Parts: sequence; C-alpha cells; structure tokens
Amino acid sequence: MSLASVSAITASACSPSSGGSTGSAGDGKGTVEFWSMPYWIGQDDKVKELVDDFNASQSDVKVNLTQLEWKDGREKIKQAIAAGKGPDVWLMNNGLELDYLKARSLAPLDKLGYTAADTARFSDLVEVNEYENKLYGAPLYFDAGVMLYRTDVLRKYGYEKPPATWEELKRTASAITEKSAADGGKISGWQFKGMDDHVNAINSTWESFLCQAGGSLTSPDHKKSTQHTEAGKTTMNYMRSFYQDKTSPVGTSALNGFIDGKVAMFSFFQSVIANVEAGGDKTEGKWAVAPMPKGPESGCSMVGGHSLVANAQGQDLKAAGTFMKWLASPERSVRYMDFHAIFPYDPAKIDPSVKATYDKKIAGDPSWKPILEQASRNSPDLVLQDRHGWATRWEAQKSAIVAGVNGQLPVDEALKSVDGEVGKALDAEQ
Repeated sequence: MSLASVSAITASACSPSSGGSTGSAGDGKGTVEFWSMPYWIGQDDKVKELVDDFNASQSDVKVNLTQLEWKDGREKIKQAIAAGKGPDVWLMNNGLELDYLKARSLAPLDKLGYTAADTARFSDLVEVNEYENKLYGAPLYFDAGVMLYRTDVLRKYGYEKPPATWEELKRTASAITEKSAADGGKISGWQFKGMDDHVNAINSTWESFLCQAGGSLTSPDHKKSTQHTEAGKTTMNYMRSFYQDKTSPVGTSALNGFIDGKVAMFSFFQSVIANVEAGGDKTEGKWAVAPMPKGPESGCSMVGGHSLVANAQGQDLKAAGTFMKWLASPERSVRYMDFHAIFPYDPAKIDPSVKATYDKKIAGDPSWKPILEQASRNSPDLVLQDRHGWATRWEAQKSAIVAGVNGQLPVDEALKSVDGEVGKALDAEQ
C-alpha cells in the first residue's frame, strides 16, 4: 500500500466527519454494501449465488454485491475506504492488514453481534485475525501450504511414497529429473511456486520453507526484519541447489507443468487442488496430496485464506454482522470445502448436522487427511509477523528471493536486501 493510501485511511478514520468513533449499532434492518473478489475458487458466480441466497432467507437485511477482480480489487477497496465511500463488509486476507487495524477502520466482531460463544467455536488459527486482544475478521476458510505430487511419475521412477524430509525431496526430485531426461521424458522433479510464471507465489513459498528451517520474518516485537540469519541462509541455499544442478528450471509453470505431467512435485496452498482437478484426463487418478517435507526444524507452512471484515464507520453494524455471521457460518463454511478450503471451526463445537456433513466430506476424499495434518502443524505466528511490513516485504521478496535462489544475487546480499527494505517499513510503523 502506498504511503498516500495509508495516510488517507488514517485520516478517514479520525476525521471530524466520522468523529473518530465506530458506526451505529442500528436496529439490524437495512442495506449492506458488500465488496468481494470471487473467493470460491473455480466458480466465480458462486459468491453472487450466496448473496442471493442470503437475501432470499430473510427480509431485515438486504445485501448489494459489488464484484471485483483479484488484480486490483484490494486497491479499489483501500481507495474507497480512504475516501469515506467504501463498503460496509468486504473480503480481506486472513491476518488482516495492519494499516486498517491501526487506523481503527475495522469493527471488532463483538461490535457486530458476535458473542464469546460464537468466537469460541473457531479453530485456534483464528488468532491470525486478532489485534490488541480483539478479533476483527470472521474467517471464511483457511489455506495451508501442502505438497502435490504425481503418483504416476513417482511410481514410474521407483517411488511408492512422497518424500517426507528436505533431504528426501531433493534426492527424489533430482533422480526423477535425471532419469526422465535419460529416457527422453524431460520431467522436472520439483518446481518452487514463484520461480515460475506466478512470481507473487514466491512469498508464501519462501515463508513456508523459512519456517521449516526455524526462521522468522521479524523479531518478537516486530521492530526488526530477521531474514538475514542462519535459518535464512540455510533456506535459500537449499532452494538454490535445485537450480544449480538443473533439477528445477526457472520459468516453468509449476501448476501447468504438474497438470501436463512435466513437473513431478510442487507445493502451494491446498486450494490449488481445484485447478489440478480441472485438468480432467490429464490428472484424474494420477496425483495426490502430502504434508510438506519437514525441514531442519519443523514441517510447518504458511497459513492463508480469507475473512470478512466490516467498516467501523458503517451506518448499521448489527446488519453488517447479521450478514457476516451468515456468510461465514459453519453451514456455509462446510460448503467451501468443495474447493478444499480448510474449515475454520472446531468440528467438535458445531451443530451435529453440520458436523455430519463435514465428516462425510472428510471421509470421501483422501486429500483431506494430509491437508488437516498440515494445518495441525501450523500456527498463527508467521501470519502475525507477516502483517508488519507486509506490502514492502512481498514486493522485496519477489525480486530479492527470486534473484538469490536463481543465482543472480549472492545469498547474503539477497537476504540483506530484504531486511533493508522491510526494516525501513518497520521503522515507519513505530
């Protein structure tokens, strides 16, 4: 986010016109403006269908949906909120954005009608949406970085199980690359998402592997960027080794290559499964999911996903809360599992009928066991660190991490570059 946008959000939250206070609780009847990107992966029309279902379910609250595109939707929301003309409810990444939180632009869930009993049903990962001991985002679903592998390719080259450690991953990937080249197959054993045509993905990829090496993004007080460390160097040297020995080719699409059978393994958020399934005959019965290979310290990965947030200056916070509680309810969240979204509630604390639907989905798809294992390895810590200096970090990592991994920059220089840029952003937050 630009400095101008940050300043505008802050000014809007504290301007005389807004009184620097939260919006009205209201009578819970009225119109809610909802701005959203198409978060139902693979079916862009599903968000509209859900809003239509909500509007048909009752007469007290009407929701108007403004559909945005991923390429510029977040920026349009920021600009509208800064101008005092933004939505009442909108979609935001889990972890939320610090500028909104510091500017008091978001309404805490307890002001939206959420009770302690309501929030107690969420899984422990809901902590990613906490700020100063209050919850500000209602999670629709979580994502977790997992590994996808081509079962047909691994079996062809003598592997019945996916690699479980960094060492096994490198050894397996290198062997597949070498053996396939020898028989004319030219299959890349592995590709890091973000070293391909989806460069932004290097952020979640890098942060997952850094976590596995025991690294962190910031100091505990969030005042210092901490990537130029032994853990950072271990991570970058490991990732770099795949390109030094030609196991992985920079620029080859991890996802498209995987679908076409030209990439044997890659890692990304589990929601990419929807794209793999869309491969039809190219992928049907030929792939599987596994937890991330464990690094020197752990097998953790980045947490993602999306939440609903509400405008603190909204005219009727109760109406906004009514809609949020419906769209982010266990009943709707269990439907999001259709695109492999991780259920954001503790299954033991939800209605038995919803629990039965949840259990049926888990039992009917073998992908869920490794996904849930991976989710259990993860904590909110990395996301809470990433909140600080987020925009600067993600831009810096896209250039410096890619350059360090592919050998354009020395490892120390690449990591120092990230810390230098992010350090300036962290200083500005103080």
